Amino acid sequence: MKDAYSHPGFCDVAYDWDRRPECDFIERCIERYSDAKGRSILDIACGTGIHLMEFARRGYEVAGIDAKKEMVDFVLKKAAAECLKVECSQADMKRFEMGRRFGCAACMLDSFRYLLTDDDIFSHLRSVAACLEDGGLYVIDLWMPGDDRIGGWEDVCWTQARGNIRVDARYIQHGGTFNPGEKTFDDELIFKVTGPSVNSTVVSRAKTRALLFPEFRELAGKEGSFELKEKFYNFDFKSKEEYNIRSIRTNLVLKKRR
Repeated sequence: MKDAYSHPGFCDVAYDWDRRPECDFIERCIERYSDAKGRSILDIACGTGIHLMEFARRGYEVAGIDAKKEMVDFVLKKAAAECLKVECSQADMKRFEMGRRFGCAACMLDSFRYLLTDDDIFSHLRSVAACLEDGGLYVIDLWMPGDDRIGGWEDVCWTQARGNIRVDARYIQHGGTFNPGEKTFDDELIFKVTGPSVNSTVVSRAKTRALLFPEFRELAGKEGSFELKEKFYNFDFKSKEEYNIRSIRTNLVLKKRR
């Protein structure tokens, strides 16, 4: 049975809110911290390409990778429909090669948490560094416990609609599955989709990793490719920690060492 992430059309509706502030934040990070010259963006685990499309509209050279072929096909089709130049390919975020370098990379919407082991994170960071210009940035957007302890598990619901299609979504972090040795837990995404020709429920459940900020800082320092420049919350340089189901993120800004 296909999971929710194998239905990019449903995902595109479910996550269809204004991404321009998030892209504004990344652009401001580039202005503040980057030494790279290239006006180019790599979106890792790009999903339906919402951020890719916005950066392409802003004149960036853009490319994305995603583990799901369905997502890659959807991105390329959507970009073609908008006459946008967007590259997208299927790849494992743990280890990949792009054959070129970018000024900035981004990993949005919690995808970093699918790197379950220290070795996965090391391999991933090496892969990202290899496809960045010296002094280029890597911006990571993820759920991270804010008080340096695991807990406060999320269970949030929201509704999005486009045309006659409505998606009632629920995201659950199953705290009862937390493995303190691995620092992993199961999360679940549920879409109930209704419309003139559809009435179905699709579900994704997967193991993810709960990273505390000190743990991330230690791992990034041990791997050595990046300097951790700053930590923000909710795409806000003032670091306000205001709860909103669409803005409960930690934003990490890393800079590739020369």
